[in-house]
Amino acid sequence: MGGGPVRGATPQVRTRSREGAGLAVSAFFAIAFVVASSVSRRMEFSGSGFAEMWPAGGLPIFWLMVRQGRGPAIDSVLVLTASFVANLIAGSDPGPALTFALANLVQSWLAVVLLRRWCPATWGCGGDRPLDSPRVVASLGASLFLAIGVGTALASAGAVFLPGAGDGLFDSVASGLWFGRNLGGALIVVALGIMVGQRVTSPRPRPKLRGEDARPSELLAATLFTIFMYGLAFSFDELPLAFPLLAATVWYAARFSTLLSAVHSFVVGVVTLMLTLDGIGPFARVEHADLGFMIAQFYIATIALTGLAIATGRDERQALADDLRQAQEETAYEGSMRAAVIGSMTEGVLVVDESGELLVHNDAAARVLGLGDGLSTSSRFALSSWTLDGETMSAQERPTARALRGERVEGELMVVRVEDVGERVLTVSALPLPRDEVNGRTRALVLLRDTTNEHASRQELAAFAGVVAHDLRNPLAAIDGWTEMIADELDAGNLDGQMAQEFVSRVRSASRRMRVLIRDLLAHATSSSRDLDSDRIDVTAMVDEIAAGRNASGLVSAEEIPPVLGDAVLVRQALDNLIGNALKYVAPGEEPKIAVHGCRSDARLVTIVVADHGIGIPEEERGRVFEEFHRAHYRDYEGSGLGLSIVRRIVTRHGGTIEALPNPAGQGSVFRFTLPAFEA
Repeated sequence: MGGGPVRGATPQVRTRSREGAGLAVSAFFAIAFVVASSVSRRMEFSGSGFAEMWPAGGLPIFWLMVRQGRGPAIDSVLVLTASFVANLIAGSDPGPALTFALANLVQSWLAVVLLRRWCPATWGCGGDRPLDSPRVVASLGASLFLAIGVGTALASAGAVFLPGAGDGLFDSVASGLWFGRNLGGALIVVALGIMVGQRVTSPRPRPKLRGEDARPSELLAATLFTIFMYGLAFSFDELPLAFPLLAATVWYAARFSTLLSAVHSFVVGVVTLMLTLDGIGPFARVEHADLGFMIAQFYIATIALTGLAIATGRDERQALADDLRQAQEETAYEGSMRAAVIGSMTEGVLVVDESGELLVHNDAAARVLGLGDGLSTSSRFALSSWTLDGETMSAQERPTARALRGERVEGELMVVRVEDVGERVLTVSALPLPRDEVNGRTRALVLLRDTTNEHASRQELAAFAGVVAHDLRNPLAAIDGWTEMIADELDAGNLDGQMAQEFVSRVRSASRRMRVLIRDLLAHATSSSRDLDSDRIDVTAMVDEIAAGRNASGLVSAEEIPPVLGDAVLVRQALDNLIGNALKYVAPGEEPKIAVHGCRSDARLVTIVVADHGIGIPEEERGRVFEEFHRAHYRDYEGSGLGLSIVRRIVTRHGGTIEALPNPAGQGSVFRFTLPAFEA
């Protein structure tokens, strides 16, 4: 409960604090305006105080800019009052003083409105940027020129209609003095105020005050040069030495920061007017003091605009150079990123135009097309291509041509023939790209993926599925037929014990064949998909365990075999299939004999030999016994035809090879395969 009033009062306290600070700022500017307006009191001009206030012309404008429209009524009253008092101090009568104060208020507000409209991004005008380009300086000069021109017209018109105007209160020189001292003061004060205000309120780190490239020694040299040139020009005022003074302004503007250039123009302007007021220098040597003072004020406006134009032009060029360098760096980075991304893609990427010129490619495209290092951005090539059905594709039917016509092609299979490489099955996607308006050509993006092996695998899988379906259908048909016969005999009442036993035996035989086939299918699948868990394998001990498990210890002999590195489960499966085949494929009435031995064939491999004295393999069948479902003795021996294909898959996954050979002893077969040697 007690915290509520405190929270409610906080915004009011803050608002009052801001209002108090704003009034303090306005009071400060009002005092400064009055003080600055009395600077020229020592020199009498025509017009009874009409043009005796410098550099006060820029203070009300900057005052209203800093206030940013907060309390406009109070600020207007303070500006009007301060201007009225300043004119009275300068020697004006109350009537002209009030007229000049109203004209000063109008020109100040008009300048602020124009600056906010034409320089909205500049500090004090609604933005936070400094004077950073000649365009902004031109807008600043135009705003002040128009506003002060209106103020001069109002002051001149008011002076004409005031009582006693015929006594010399108004003439063209006096109007020029009003315009010149207000324009010169406004250019220097407002420009310097914007630069100082922007620097003070900008976050750190800030740019160097003297500039990025200038050294302290150069700043000292430029300052000494300014002092020397102005001392020379104002000491020998009989000689026309004012023109070299501009060199100091150019030096500061070209080499140092815009803020330092504005400070230089301000100091030079104040010194020039002070010396002119004291009757020193080339502007004081003019026959009429009014005219000399007006020339001095226009000289100040000239150096202010010249310095700002040169400094901001340099800043703009530097900003453009920085932006260009950043854009180049970003472009180079994006280019390297694009090259890295495209280069890392496993799919081939090509960009071609309608003339057949290759604009972009990656290494994968060269590999897919079998072109090696022969592929470059200037390559022009044509590929013979067919559909999977064997029909030749015309040039207009190819995916690239269709994409160049504006069609999207996604995942189309085609067969291509590359010279010295052969036929490949590619999956091609082609997409139209924006037209190259510079060269007047259409472009297309082509994505290539070599699916030759995948296509072969799919064909193999389709054949595999067909054989599986056929081999599973046979035992199922047998089971179905024998169970149907059992049902018929039961219905007829003719099923005796002997017949039932025969029927059940046939059903069991068919189900056993199906079970063996399913087991081999599972083994076939796991032999290629199971992750390898490699470790040291004692092959000799493993052979003894397999023989014992098959109750064939006396039929299988194993010599000492060097240890191998492999997956024990898969290697056991391979040896078990080889030993099982050797035990099964023997002539009727003969006892199988299997010998297993091995040796190090080189530093990396161990060669293992499984020799038997069975029925052997016909010479024309030895190259095909490792194919899925191929059986050399399918008429006399049961089997699925998957055992040796499983063995080959396991050996191949371990990085070895296998082959079937005739037994040199004269009868049977020898299966010789390699596995990685185990190194301790």
